[in-house]
Amino acid sequence: KLGIYRDLFHNLVVNLRQNRGTKMSSLSEISIFLDRYKDFSKRLERQKIAHYKAKFGGLLSGYYSLRKVITVFNQKEAFNYNIFEILNIKTAEVKTHTPFLKNLLNPNGSHGQSDLFLNSFIQNFIPQNKRDFFMLSDIDDYLIEQEKPILKGRIDIYIQSLNPKNKFGIIIENKLHAEDQKLQLNRYYDFINGRKYGDHQMIMFYLTIDGSDPSNYSIDMNLLAELKRRNIFYNLSYRTDIYNWLHVVLNSIKADKLKYLVEQYLEIIKHL
Repeated sequence: KLGIYRDLFHNLVVNLRQNRGTKMSSLSEISIFLDRYKDFSKRLERQKIAHYKAKFGGLLSGYYSLRKVITVFNQKEAFNYNIFEILNIKTAEVKTHTPFLKNLLNPNGSHGQSDLFLNSFIQNFIPQNKRDFFMLSDIDDYLIEQEKPILKGRIDIYIQSLNPKNKFGIIIENKLHAEDQKLQLNRYYDFINGRKYGDHQMIMFYLTIDGSDPSNYSIDMNLLAELKRRNIFYNLSYRTDIYNWLHVVLNSIKADKLKYLVEQYLEIIKHL
């Protein structure tokens, strides 16, 4: 049909050229042609719509059915709900990650799981030849501090033993997006070394998104190499180390409320 209208239009144009004196008649024919063409276009569009409805109607019906199923499932599970994302704090180092990890590592933390997190942290990240020394039988002998003040700085998380027969110190420097401070890690080492600990009594963790080394602005590179050689300094990554640690310990959490929250935390650190 489209070809017929094309031919008609062509004939009208030829007629206009051959009969320039009969403009009114030709214009009338063009008006009739355009009206018919508009009507034809509308009918053609309706036919196309009917054709695609017939072709994709089943798929569209399946899509809407699936959406209903997802809606019902989401009402029960709320699988897109994440409190860290809603509050826009998923990348907040000081307000989110440091206090959250500090609370988990505290055997007397509000999580109520005793030393579950701390023991698994020690088992996962402290080398085997030092590990037993950092495992205390009495959870009250552990002191976990956040933003511990020292000379010209603050340690993000500091874990120490209060047992006079089994003294040690663990430093966790949390670097999510904050910039390194000048010789910051030198000062941290001076602090822990000033407590007269032997190499087997101290650990320094540098926690970043991808487990990268600190810059030479934050620590003297010769000191960094020495601390690594002495098994004192270790890099940790959120995306691998922290994620895998919490993912494994998740199955041992007894409180459903805490388990759901840790699951949400795992979601955000996976995408840091």
